[in-house]
Amino acid sequence: MSELNEFLRTAWGSEQWILEGWNKITEEEKNLIRQRMDELFKDGLPFELKNHKLLYVFTFSLLAQLEVLAIQVPLKFQDKMSSEEHRQRMRVQFLDEIFHGLVFTKIVYMLSAPHAMPPAYNEHIEVLCNFIRNEDCPKVAVMLLNLIGEGWIEEIFYSLKKQGVAPRVFETIIDDEHRHVCEADLYKDIGLPDMDEVREKMAFLEEQLLTNIFLQYKYMFSVCSLLGVDGTIDFLQSLNQKHLQQLEKINLKPSDNWQFFMKVGEELFPRIREMSELHYAVEMTPIRKVFMTQWSDPSDPTMVGEFNLNISCIDFFNKKFPPETVTILMLQAVSQGLSETDSFRSFLNYRQLFQSKEAYMGLIVKLPDCGDHIGTIVFENCHRMAFQEIAVRVRNIMKMMVYCFKKREYLEKTYPHLSVKLEKMLYELATDGYDYPLPGNAVVSLSNIGFCGYVRTKSPLRCNEAMKFTLLEVDRKPVWNKETQAFEPQDILPVSISADHRIFDGNIPVPKMVQGYFNQMFAKFLEDLANPPTLIPDTQEAQLFKVMEELITRNVELAYKTLLVLQTYWVDPLRVETLLSEELRQELESNPPEGFYQ
Repeated sequence: MSELNEFLRTAWGSEQWILEGWNKITEEEKNLIRQRMDELFKDGLPFELKNHKLLYVFTFSLLAQLEVLAIQVPLKFQDKMSSEEHRQRMRVQFLDEIFHGLVFTKIVYMLSAPHAMPPAYNEHIEVLCNFIRNEDCPKVAVMLLNLIGEGWIEEIFYSLKKQGVAPRVFETIIDDEHRHVCEADLYKDIGLPDMDEVREKMAFLEEQLLTNIFLQYKYMFSVCSLLGVDGTIDFLQSLNQKHLQQLEKINLKPSDNWQFFMKVGEELFPRIREMSELHYAVEMTPIRKVFMTQWSDPSDPTMVGEFNLNISCIDFFNKKFPPETVTILMLQAVSQGLSETDSFRSFLNYRQLFQSKEAYMGLIVKLPDCGDHIGTIVFENCHRMAFQEIAVRVRNIMKMMVYCFKKREYLEKTYPHLSVKLEKMLYELATDGYDYPLPGNAVVSLSNIGFCGYVRTKSPLRCNEAMKFTLLEVDRKPVWNKETQAFEPQDILPVSISADHRIFDGNIPVPKMVQGYFNQMFAKFLEDLANPPTLIPDTQEAQLFKVMEELITRNVELAYKTLLVLQTYWVDPLRVETLLSEELRQELESNPPEGFYQ
């Protein structure tokens, strides 16, 4: 039977590297590892799942793939240690690393049940690992391995443990690290390599971390979701600090690219933290918990409603006001409704119920001269903004989204491999046996398709969307007036609402509420016209161009994926176009990158 298994059952990926070490140890050492495994897994999975299972699947898949790399240090260098004490400590380290690889791999298999295999071994992560495994110079190899094994990976362990993720597992592994050969002894026995050679390879390794790990969305979404926003920021800061310390020991500094991305992160993540603090978990009622068992993430909405809105005040057909008036007023009206009705701000994030403190509206727009491409512009509390401010902001953002679309097309023509990577990612998203770990979305979207002549519709929801409004063709109809007891011509806007029935309460009188909010926003609109706000000239389009050109110069793939996001989904509160502070811009202008490696 075992012979047949060799033909019929494929290994996942980490097994081959664990087996390489396993074949080098004695039977007594194998029994020691078996005992440790039995002790850790005596009660099954050695930790409690406190979040969606999928997040743990991808997190531990990442850790298993990275951790087996640490087996290479003692495997290659234990015989080169000069003293018996160091050789013994290196042997202990060798056994520990095999044990760690087995722990993570077993956890992945346990979490993946009933699937036969974990998620596919990631080829991008393996590029980084193989770069180190294939290093010919032992002195360079040990330095790179130490940077990864004792630096980057260890910081992930500490961060997950700090956030209470699988604490027993990470306590065990971190405790083992204290008995391993220290860097000073390792470098003393192996010797230091040529620093010029190390500097170039270290810069490449940093690039691989940024591109082949940080840009692997399903892994990063999973790890960051388990860490939380604060935990993620702490991790990045700790990672950068540890990296600086590791390099300082050998008189090196991070590359310019590494420093650039860390500085950009220092500007971006506080903004993300500020937005995330406006979301909070909500205890589900018993009926909501039942609903969670009855419906999956929406594709077709589980609840659809249609109602008519009286917009005669706008005098629509005489075109008294700008053509965008209906859309913007509805955007503000729904935002006002979200602000005043807590349940409207509810959304699901990995099957847990959350609410946002603020009202987030997403305006669906079709980008001009960009084929059939549509995008979403997200506003925060737009009911508090002046009509003119929203109109100007929408136009400016659409210009920047068009720029991102065109620049993305340019990069695809210049670097064809980017399109290939995108196609692979989209294929995986559509067909992979494991769902993509997409975070929840507090944004209620609104689109206007009235110009197409539609009078009824059932608009689909995205899988992480809770509610959506669709505006249809305005019509003038005779409406019965109860007070005058006569029919009167009224301008009627048909509205369709799609919602996730698991969280949306259909017993709320949405039509009446939206009509009231629309009337309020129209009154505010008239006040804004009478006393127009002073609008500051928007120069941020040029700032975005500088940010993206700088990004393209330093990391084409990261720039490409950033453009993919911004051409489709623009979160106005983040103000990404202002990411480069004046201080950082001046620093970059005085010290431009000279090439790929610095």
